[in-house]
Amino acid sequence: MQQISSLAVSEMPVDASAHEPAISIHEGMPPLAPGPLYPSFKRHLSDPVFYIIPAFMWAALSLRYLSPTLPSVANPAMEVGGLWGESKTQGHELFGITARRAIAPYIELDRSSDDPDAERDIQIVRQRLAEKALGYPLIAKPDRGYQGWGVKLAQDEAEVREYLTSLPPGEGLILQEYISFDGEAGLFYVRRPGEARGRITSLALTYAPHVVGDGISTLEQQVMADGVLAKSAAIYRPQHGEAWSAPVPLGEIVILTHARSARLGAVYRDARDLVTRALEERVEAIARDIEDFHFGRFDIRFRSIEALQRGEDFYIVELNGAGAEMLHFWDGRFGIIEAYRTLWSQYRTLFALSAENARRGHKPVGFWHMLKMQMRQERLRRKYPPST
Repeated sequence: MQQISSLAVSEMPVDASAHEPAISIHEGMPPLAPGPLYPSFKRHLSDPVFYIIPAFMWAALSLRYLSPTLPSVANPAMEVGGLWGESKTQGHELFGITARRAIAPYIELDRSSDDPDAERDIQIVRQRLAEKALGYPLIAKPDRGYQGWGVKLAQDEAEVREYLTSLPPGEGLILQEYISFDGEAGLFYVRRPGEARGRITSLALTYAPHVVGDGISTLEQQVMADGVLAKSAAIYRPQHGEAWSAPVPLGEIVILTHARSARLGAVYRDARDLVTRALEERVEAIARDIEDFHFGRFDIRFRSIEALQRGEDFYIVELNGAGAEMLHFWDGRFGIIEAYRTLWSQYRTLFALSAENARRGHKPVGFWHMLKMQMRQERLRRKYPPST
């Protein structure tokens, strides 16, 4: 059976699953212990409903600091501080020599507006891949993307061509080396202006969405029986072919999609207790080598937990700025109060350090500019190809 990934959420109470064995999903990551895969609020609340309270938090801080767009100067050198709709490649240009060594190698280009078959763009891709000594497979993603929208694994040139023809003309894209390390995590870094050192405020391990076969139900039935996974069934289905309608053998783990994001049903585990001094030192060296960077999340791939704790063998696959979210509260063992407490703390820190940057002379963007950026991002999101 094709195994592409997605995690089935257990409906058992935590104590009822306590005697079940932990499941090894990814090499180099801790086995996934039994218990709820997702917070109960993720099952019962839609995103718009869940974010009503955080919206009031943002409004309250906007009134306190007299600016709803103040966080656009959290990272002054980054487009709109990385708050919404920013260019990922523009952010990469802020990386110094030390930080660049930590980024997964990539090429960038803009989709030609008068090249419907992508022939000219493919020629550019070939040239730039050769210059960087990059080969397939590659991760293709929009330059202005978020939440995994439009992220695809391209195994060969034909799949890159298909991806190019599906993108809106004139928009930028990134073709990044596929890092074969199985470990994935979101690591959040904060440094107040003027502070000698920053700190890692969140570390969350990211497991791909998956199901574990019961020996009876088909893959489709297991996905549709899970309230979280069912929302992305249309994305999973084309990746599994005939296996979609076949029973999943007892105990077999089926990865539903390679892309790991909350939107697609990824499972998160709080790993703040795994942060070591060696990891902090490595992240500090990288963050300080990014021009005027103070607040954001590094999405990383790593070889093993042990190597990560030594600050070794990991690559940054994406940097998210002021609009990033700490991921550890999406751990299924947390409740909604802990989630809101985490977001309130994050927003307070974001506004406070942005105010310090404003006092240093950095000017926040206007409200209408920010709204325009948001509307553009939403418009593009609807045009991006499905994630895989």
